[in-house]
Amino acid sequence: MNSEEVPQPHAADEYEVELEKSNDGPVRAAARWAAGLVDAFFGGDGSDAVGAAVVVHRIDNDAEVLRINAGSIEEAESLVAMVRSDLEELGHEEFLDRWGGRDGAEPAL
Repeated sequence: MNSEEVPQPHAADEYEVELEKSNDGPVRAAARWAAGLVDAFFGGDGSDAVGAAVVVHRIDNDAEVLRINAGSIEEAESLVAMVRSDLEELGHEEFLDRWGGRDGAEPAL
């Protein structure tokens, strides 16, 4: 018998992560816009005015597996980096368990 281990596929073989505009309702979007104006007035960059979401999609059919709404672009970029790292390191089930994702499709083999 061969004692070599079969390499396990990583979640990155099935999923990809992207930064998208968040799907805020009108009240939340208005509050975010106002916060961005206040931030800009006091010398900030106003980046909180645009909501951002970290979205994980299946590669094969573009189905959404996970969506995390972030408070700012900086927070979203940090989350993208963490998710991307876990996609490269973890298997399919481990990734979904860690991030609370839902995937109705069977893993691609």
